[in-house]
Amino acid sequence: MLATHKNATIRYEDLRKNARKISEESLPNHLKGKLKLKGVDRAALTAFSVWQKMPERKVDWDWNFASRYCFRYPKAFDLSVWHGNSLCSLSLGRPTFKGTEMRLDFIEKVPATNIFSGDMFRVSLLAYETYGDLIGAKRIRIMEPMNDKLIGYYMSHGGFSYVGPKQGNPHYLVRDL
Repeated sequence: MLATHKNATIRYEDLRKNARKISEESLPNHLKGKLKLKGVDRAALTAFSVWQKMPERKVDWDWNFASRYCFRYPKAFDLSVWHGNSLCSLSLGRPTFKGTEMRLDFIEKVPATNIFSGDMFRVSLLAYETYGDLIGAKRIRIMEPMNDKLIGYYMSHGGFSYVGPKQGNPHYLVRDL
């Protein structure tokens, strides 16, 4: 690993931890003290293994790629949301190459319904916006929503506009931070 890559990894790990802490403290009152925001670590991946067997699961991502993703993109942001010992949500994203926008590339909530299911996207969005602010990004992107229903759901969170695919680039939703 190059020294510059290692330095970026260390520097951005502090920013990731700070973004999770700030976001956890900024949660709405009905979630404050009930949810914990952490990285996608070994505990999250172990808890995720249960999701793989759930028939309600909508995507087929193997979240074990998270460590490779974060290694490849040292400025990446990884998030796991916990209620006690229950994993509620996982997400991964990274800044665009110019650093002006924060991408949310992968997001998944526990396939089984739980008390906070309806809050998982809002919690993740808060954390990604916080990280984006800390690194100086001006906008947030939700990359390649899977279908029109998800596009509508994400857009219902205010201020997002749709950008269609062009010149080999994927479609996404975007809004100012």
